[in-house]
Amino acid sequence: MAELDEYIIRYGQDADNLDREIVISDAQVDAHMTHKVSGLGSGTWYFTILVRDNNGLVSAPSAVVDKQIRS
Repeated sequence: MAELDEYIIRYGQDADNLDREIVISDAQVDAHMTHKVSGLGSGTWYFTILVRDNNGLVSAPSAVVDKQIRS
């Protein structure tokens, strides 16, 4: 994990178009391995995660997972 720079969480309500993104900088220092995404409306939300290293290389995305939000 010494070369990690950022975690990138992509998410949205269409599994084929994850149109929102959260970038967690300082991945080496802040490697909690959890992150709370707030403000999600009702429905099914899909998520994937990538990592960017210190050289700017970005990993392939993880498998997409989903979460059902009920109001």
